[in-house]
Amino acid sequence: MYQTLKYIFIRIGASLFLLLTFGFLTLYFIHEVALPNASFEDSFIQGVIFFICLFLGFFAYGLVGEQKFHNAMYKLKNISGSMESVEIIDGFQALIDFTYSAYFLPSKGKSLRDNVILKFANYLLFVGRKDSSAQKIYLKAFLIKPEDSTYRSPLLSVFKEDDDLTGEEIELLLVILKAGNYRDDSIVNNLASLFLRKGVFSRQTEPIYLSSLKSKSEHSKKIINLVLPILLKTNRSDLFAVNFYLEVYSFEPSEASQAFGIIARAYCDGTWLGIDETLHRRCEAVFESFDHKFRNEILQNTAEASLSKKIHKLKVLNENDLRLLRKLKVRMGLSASPLDLLRETAIKLLGFARTFASKFLIIRTWFFTIILVLFISLTYRGWLAKQEIFFGVEDQSVTVKEKQTNGLKKLEIHTFQVAAFSSLKQSRRFINALKKKGVRDVYQVKTKKKSGESWYKIRVGRFDSKENAQRFARQLIEQKTIKTYFLISLPIS
Repeated sequence: MYQTLKYIFIRIGASLFLLLTFGFLTLYFIHEVALPNASFEDSFIQGVIFFICLFLGFFAYGLVGEQKFHNAMYKLKNISGSMESVEIIDGFQALIDFTYSAYFLPSKGKSLRDNVILKFANYLLFVGRKDSSAQKIYLKAFLIKPEDSTYRSPLLSVFKEDDDLTGEEIELLLVILKAGNYRDDSIVNNLASLFLRKGVFSRQTEPIYLSSLKSKSEHSKKIINLVLPILLKTNRSDLFAVNFYLEVYSFEPSEASQAFGIIARAYCDGTWLGIDETLHRRCEAVFESFDHKFRNEILQNTAEASLSKKIHKLKVLNENDLRLLRKLKVRMGLSASPLDLLRETAIKLLGFARTFASKFLIIRTWFFTIILVLFISLTYRGWLAKQEIFFGVEDQSVTVKEKQTNGLKKLEIHTFQVAAFSSLKQSRRFINALKKKGVRDVYQVKTKKKSGESWYKIRVGRFDSKENAQRFARQLIEQKTIKTYFLISLPIS
């Protein structure tokens, strides 16, 4: 929760900071520098600035974090021989701490952190570290990837010949041993001895006792004396019980006399046939070792019990039970629900997107940047086009008004020339540049030279006095829109 809140608030803070700095400076430049005399609605520009700041504050901020992480990982992948072991370990630890930063959501940070921990554990195994800090990393790596035996060995070595174990350490050992299919005899026997002294027998300790009995340990007799009476008292015939009876029979057959019937019935009923073929064959071997009379009795009793079950067979599952069964199958993962299928598809697509994004991080950043720049450019050009149309219409109306008002009287109209070109292309380029800077009423006058070539003169404005024309020209010079000018007075009717 803390990391999630930190992730959100820091990004909100970064976005607000960009709005107050980048946003203000952008609007100031547009209104005070680029278009000082233009009056227009800038809500669209504000919206664009807002989304840019939001993009940089949220998305781009995360990209920076991912890039930092991958850069650090690249350095740790390419470890040189000159690097000290302490330096490498500090680098791994710093990278683990970095995954808890506000650059990542908890789920993303955990995914990256798990990857770092596994690589860190592999490095520690490579250099042969066995200290307490290394053991903590091995433990984390085991909890992430319990099926990998590489991380179990250094953990098990810590607990060998150690009787003073806490409850948490015992639980950890049980998990480690289960992941390794109880193959470490020394740990198994050590735990069996500990459980025997405490007189503990539970579902968790059953595999320990069975494994210790299979290895013919020194505790075998004590295990039989503790466990066998309990199993026979409740007449247990489950998987553990049958396996335990068979181990007792192979270890000391006289102790398993009461369990003969359970083993024989398990074989005759075919309880483990198709489920555990090895167990079924072991039951068969024990059954065949009995005398002929005993086997016939077991077969007869089994046949009668089977017939009785068929006669009294009831329809156990009603419609409600079947519905609950279907739900249970979905919950246990035996069948998938439509929601699960949809979720799996979404997870796969998301995983593909993350993989693609991580591999093409720089390309992705530049792609979005280019798209954003193109969008802003097209928007700005469209706005300029609208302004040009507006100014053109306004200027035309002024000219017509002047003609209508002064139609009977000859007056002078004043303008000023800012440039002259012999190329039409250069002339149009210069006019477009002036219009982009917000200059109104820019027009072109074509004249002929004595040589027959054309002159394209660029003039600005139509003023009723020289003072007004000169004032506007000086204003353009102060804004560095033009470099020079000269006034022209033209007679009009």
